[in-house]
Amino acid sequence: MQEIADRVGVSKYAVSKALSGKSGISAVTRSKIFEMASQLGYMNQKSAKKTVSSKQADEEEHQIVGILIPNIRSQNQESGYWGKVLDGISKSLEAKGLGSVLISDDSPRNFNLVMKPEGLMGIIGVGLIATPMLVELRNKAIPFILVDHEDELLECDSIFMNNYDIIRKLVKFLLGKGHTRIQFIGELGYSRSFIDRWSGFRSVMDESRLDYVPSEGLLKVKPTLDAHNLNLLQASLKELEASRFPTAFVCANDQIALLAMSALQQLGKQVPEQCSLTGFDNNLEILGETPIITTVNAEKEALGIKAVDLLQWRLENSHMPFEKVLLQSDLIIRESVGDPVNQ
Repeated sequence: MQEIADRVGVSKYAVSKALSGKSGISAVTRSKIFEMASQLGYMNQKSAKKTVSSKQADEEEHQIVGILIPNIRSQNQESGYWGKVLDGISKSLEAKGLGSVLISDDSPRNFNLVMKPEGLMGIIGVGLIATPMLVELRNKAIPFILVDHEDELLECDSIFMNNYDIIRKLVKFLLGKGHTRIQFIGELGYSRSFIDRWSGFRSVMDESRLDYVPSEGLLKVKPTLDAHNLNLLQASLKELEASRFPTAFVCANDQIALLAMSALQQLGKQVPEQCSLTGFDNNLEILGETPIITTVNAEKEALGIKAVDLLQWRLENSHMPFEKVLLQSDLIIRESVGDPVNQ
């Protein structure tokens, strides 16, 4: 700890408070401490394996799995996306005769006040989870699996849809239809899945040697309904009218696709007559009972089921390297993609 303190320029006491999830440390300082701790190997894979191994002897005594899903960014049971992930987890745990407890607060302090950590055989984290909470789980030797999230400061097991490959397939489909002026919509820092989808999109555009210049504004659009976000989307699309308007938009998820369709209509652009549009997730809660948007079918329940299998495998194979599991998905072609016009 002293080396971390020396490099960051804080006291050893401050490092201890940060790594244990205690308050009294600014967010900026805490972030610097976590980053330096990761660089110096304080939270490396070797130490993680040891902590997991220490729990293995008690595995039979603990039959409760914690499902950690912080109630932020629509991460809850009512969500058409996350709710189905939770369904998959619950069904799989029940089939294996394991109990579960839902945890909606990722504050280390509140976790320790309410939970009895030694009574958990493991944690399945769903969606975005704060780094301090993950550090707390690692410090308490609680094995955990992350669904649709990973933290670059901590090595751990995780599970995602294969975002990169399926977006490559989607963009190649658009190119095959004759589209060459294509833009990506979605904030890259919103989630790891958004980054992977952007990377897949960009790789095909680069390989095709298209004259592609990304819209900085469109790469900041979030899947939210707040006024600032909607104004940003509208303004960014309007800026594109000054040049040759795109004939297709690849959106980071279905919510953004619906927002983009509405914004395009306000600009007098009809989908698919004047431009094509795609989403991701096949979230029927958002798309409605008669969806028209071409999208990617994210197997949401399968993510949850596989997470339980991965946790069970981890408990039985604590000596093995951490795994990142990718589930394959399919394109769902609907009416929102047509032939390009005015190329």
